[in-house]
Amino acid sequence: MEVVPLTGRGTLYSYAILHHPQHPAFDFPVLAALVDLDEGVRVVSNLVDVDPGDVSIGMRLELAFEPTLDDGAVPVFRPLVGGS
Repeated sequence: MEVVPLTGRGTLYSYAILHHPQHPAFDFPVLAALVDLDEGVRVVSNLVDVDPGDVSIGMRLELAFEPTLDDGAVPVFRPLVGGS
């Protein structure tokens, strides 16, 4: 194992728009995503700050953090401003 710093930027590989089952901890629809990080790692996360109709495979993304109900935070991705 090796610790490697990551930029937090990547490209959308795939996604699904989830409507059910609904849970109060999430805003629906949930945009579940597979993100290819620039460093070569693929991660599962959610997309935020984007309308489902504006999501497209290959779009550039950046890491963000969303608060949880227990005062923690989870990593999510949003469209990269400027797209590069």
